[in-house]
Amino acid sequence: MAVATLSTGMVGGSMGLAFWDCFAIIVVVNLLSCLLPAWTASFGLSGLRMTTFSRYSFGYWGNLLVVVFSMVSTTGWNAINSISGASCLYALSDGKVPTWAGVIIICTTVWLICALGITWIHRLDAFLWIPPTIVWCVAAGTGAKNFHGAAIKSPTGANGAASALSFMAVVFSFAVSWVNCAADYNVRMPVNTPRSKIFFATYAGILIPTVLVQTLGAALYSGTELNKSWKLAYLDAGVGGPLQKALEPAGGFGKFLMVLAALSAIPNNIPNNYSFAMHAQNFGPWAVRIPRIILVTFGFIAAIIVGCFAAKYFHDTLQTFLSIIGYWTIIHIVVVAEEHIIFRANRWSRYDFDAWDKPALLPFGWGAIAAFCFGFLGAAMGMKVAWYKAPIAGLIGKKGANIGHELTAAFSGLAFPLFRWLEKRYTGK
Repeated sequence: MAVATLSTGMVGGSMGLAFWDCFAIIVVVNLLSCLLPAWTASFGLSGLRMTTFSRYSFGYWGNLLVVVFSMVSTTGWNAINSISGASCLYALSDGKVPTWAGVIIICTTVWLICALGITWIHRLDAFLWIPPTIVWCVAAGTGAKNFHGAAIKSPTGANGAASALSFMAVVFSFAVSWVNCAADYNVRMPVNTPRSKIFFATYAGILIPTVLVQTLGAALYSGTELNKSWKLAYLDAGVGGPLQKALEPAGGFGKFLMVLAALSAIPNNIPNNYSFAMHAQNFGPWAVRIPRIILVTFGFIAAIIVGCFAAKYFHDTLQTFLSIIGYWTIIHIVVVAEEHIIFRANRWSRYDFDAWDKPALLPFGWGAIAAFCFGFLGAAMGMKVAWYKAPIAGLIGKKGANIGHELTAAFSGLAFPLFRWLEKRYTGK
């Protein structure tokens, strides 16, 4: 229910897609992509957090790739969420609260909650989704007269396909970003908890709010095409601009709701900041001995630095970051899934969960490293971000299309079984 979800929904309109095209992409892509974090959420029943569980597929040393990219991912998400929330404070204050100040306020609040520990995180995040839900419901009602499904006319032919593919990549990346940490918050579940219950609870918990809030974001952007004041507000403040315009009819209550919208970034960032510490503890036995609060603090500082610098170019930062994290997450899930299905025959009994911290009992990770390299080769051939358009991506439409996710999945999916088989044959692990 966070404001960053609203920002993501607005990306489709900024790419030139009509509201109904954005809506169709939001629904279909989320229905499929949310299956992935819902599946990995049940991995927590092993007692291992996701970055640790990945050692069984990436190998003990190859898993350092998972550690580094997971830390980058959580830091980036901290920044993206904080900037989205800060834009609401900026719009509400008419620019008197600069975006960098809002980033510091949100990140500091997140750090304070993470410092309380995992028990309080569970307690607070169980209820902190309620205030933003109220905000989005009111904004949908008070802003509805400014929404219009035909405000934007989607391009046709190759240009339309390019915009659709690029927006699909953004929506996909948003949903699957939870793959890296969904299991982390289920490790305290009783081991006899049905995996199906965790799957469906996680699926509903990600799918429903994502679809609703992204759809509202797409509707808000349609208002910027019909209303000049909305457009100026969007250009000045980002997502906070049209949201403020939508809530204006609510008067003083609308201003209060803007504050709640800004603070909605906090519960979304809590698992990101806390999981940064749990990722970092996988560098080795020496990292486990570091108090988690120290690692949480490192993540907090990194998020502030990245957030303050990225705020100036938020629109390009959002699209670029979501795409790159999507490429990495695809490699992660492809390797874990193929190890589980092909090499473990989909049987949990084939994992020795006492070997998680024993390099001698785990593979080195050559298969996963090869899949990682081939996967990013595919991404480099098909990616389209603000600063780079790959050769194959440039063949679709005038501006190109982001097909890096499809090529990443294909390249890594074909490489891992071959190199993993070779690794098992010649190392026995």
